[in-house]
Amino acid sequence: MSVLESDEPIATSCHESGSWAAQRSISLTISDDSTVTREDPLEKIEGRWTLQILLRLNAGEHRFSDLRSAIPRVSANILTDRLRALERAGLVERHHLPPPHASQIYMLADLAAGLRPALDALSRWRTETRRAPLPARSTG
Repeated sequence: MSVLESDEPIATSCHESGSWAAQRSISLTISDDSTVTREDPLEKIEGRWTLQILLRLNAGEHRFSDLRSAIPRVSANILTDRLRALERAGLVERHHLPPPHASQIYMLADLAAGLRPALDALSRWRTETRRAPLPARSTG
């Protein structure tokens, strides 16, 4: 059985995805002429606000309202869309709390465990960068 892999970018138009982007897919060709295409796992974490959501959930579980407060510039509709997309991708889990709380909490799923070291490093970098003095601007 022979297997061939291709990681060629596939250009998509702004009409298909909302922006010009190159999507990567991996095609596996098996000797019986059947082809299986897999998405690039990084596509699951692309998009505005997604990284900030993942960084917050990496710190622990959050209610929707807590996420809204932690990321004040994101609208409720966009936050809902991003959380649903992350759920479909298997990176985020949603659990319902029983009364009297009667709300939902979001947390990173087991599939996202491999992202934790990278999220931890990004969180540290963000904290260090916020503390660093701003570089002087040249007036030329």
